[in-house]
Amino acid sequence: MRKLAVNLILGKEPHHVTPAELKKALLSGYYSILGMIVCFVYWVIDLFDHIAETTGVYTISFALLTTAFVLNRKGKRTLSNYILLPSVNLTVYLITSSEAYELGGFIFFPVCCLGAFALFGYHEKRKAFIFSALSLLLFFAAYFLEFSFLPERSYDISMLQFNMIFNFCSALVASVAVVYLLIDINHSQEIEILEKNKLLLKTNTELDRFVYSTSHDLRAPLASIMGLLNISKASDNMKDIKKYMNLMDDRVRSLEVFIRDITDYSRNNRLEIKKDKFNLKELAGEVWEDLRYAPEASSVDFHLAFQENTEIESDRSRLKVILGNLVSNAIRYHDLSKTDRFIRLTAQTNGHAVYLEVEDNGQGIAPEYKMKVFDMFFRAHEKSKGSGLGLYIVKETVAKLQGTVDLESQLGVGSTFSLRLPFLHSLPA
Repeated sequence: MRKLAVNLILGKEPHHVTPAELKKALLSGYYSILGMIVCFVYWVIDLFDHIAETTGVYTISFALLTTAFVLNRKGKRTLSNYILLPSVNLTVYLITSSEAYELGGFIFFPVCCLGAFALFGYHEKRKAFIFSALSLLLFFAAYFLEFSFLPERSYDISMLQFNMIFNFCSALVASVAVVYLLIDINHSQEIEILEKNKLLLKTNTELDRFVYSTSHDLRAPLASIMGLLNISKASDNMKDIKKYMNLMDDRVRSLEVFIRDITDYSRNNRLEIKKDKFNLKELAGEVWEDLRYAPEASSVDFHLAFQENTEIESDRSRLKVILGNLVSNAIRYHDLSKTDRFIRLTAQTNGHAVYLEVEDNGQGIAPEYKMKVFDMFFRAHEKSKGSGLGLYIVKETVAKLQGTVDLESQLGVGSTFSLRLPFLHSLPA
């Protein structure tokens, strides 16, 4: 319901960029709607009482409030408020100046003042004071000057009491509505700030770990390469030199994987989600083509268990990173004791999301490590070949796409990673 109201007031592509502007725009839209409702209710009541004199006032006021609402929706909040507040004040003045004081219509002037301070806020308080002064001036004019643009209307005792009670209740409801909307928007922003603080704390914690682990994981292969270079310089045996070269090649490859993982991690945090519609088989083919020439991949079969024309809607580059890391892990930790080593990718779609499974019959993961494998820089043992970032990047990228990832694994049997990724048109705005 709240999302529907926000879309109605601001549109699907809001013109207001900062949280403060968004808050004021919402208040302006709510205030316009509230004014239109009040105008319509009083117009209907007057028609029911066979009072036609106020029809023109309510019609013009309703039109001006609608104009203010449309301008606010287009991002012209200041101009909207300059039409909105005078319209409400003048409508109250025209009605109250032509009716008996006992009706209590003057109580709407404090509501106008309250609305002025709610709409302009602290940073534009001078404008709020000016419009409050306008409300006060119109109150004095209506109360002390025996002049009215509309013909005076007379009521019997019962109608006087009814209108007085109705005016009081309407003004009270309008005041409460303005204050409630202000509190509600502030509460929503407080929750958003708390969530951002949690995210900032998480980011700072991860940054500390990232800097420490990255410096260590970059330094270790470089130190190893430098050591192997010094040994190679001191040796004249070509067989030994070739062995050292192969070892250096292995260290360089590990550095390349580590740098790629850091790049993927950075891109996921920095780049906006890009909406793509693409063929899943083509993407899976690209992932396997990038990995099939790795030394460990030569004895592993890659199977696709879904229809060739499966189309999905997601961020293509992010999904490629997700599948690349999962398939790369399955290749890296395959089980040499098994004859039929495989990686199987299955997929199903329902028009709103894609359900993916990456299954392998590799080494599997011990139960005590299942909850830790998605942690940053986690390695199950010191001889792990990866950077410790792969599954962490999978988790964070899936979260960025507002999806889920689950792991089922049995040591010595294999692992299955199950993903649910909503199509981008299904994500909340």
